[in-house]
Amino acid sequence: MTVAATTPDPAAVPPRGGRADVVYVLLLVQAGAGLLGMLGELLFMGGLPFYAIAPLSRVIVTFMFAAMVVRGRRGALIGVLVLQALSLVGLVLSLVLGALPGVDFTPTLTGLLTGLLLPVLVTVQCVRLLATPEPGAGVR
Repeated sequence: MTVAATTPDPAAVPPRGGRADVVYVLLLVQAGAGLLGMLGELLFMGGLPFYAIAPLSRVIVTFMFAAMVVRGRRGALIGVLVLQALSLVGLVLSLVLGALPGVDFTPTLTGLLTGLLLPVLVTVQCVRLLATPEPGAGVR
């Protein structure tokens, strides 16, 4: 009995090294920063698991979207855009509320990188992928 080697259809496999892979890596960096922030929050909040619910759910959703983006799913790009818009709106709300006398918001370099720069970079790459899909990516 011989087993024939199967090769994947080149049209069905997205090309490697394109913008989708860049979005994938940026989303993994964003999820890693979220996990690190969650661990710090747990450490300073006495280890109460309640404080891990929101960051952990965001990390899981980010991982799911990252996996779908690298497979060429068009809907995942839209989901990533919504997720990045929520991040940017959250940063703007923090800045606005930080201007109130009783609320303190201290911008840090890490906070600006993960809350402003990464979402902007991911948004730009997703919009470019939606506008002009990569050749042979088979975006669905």
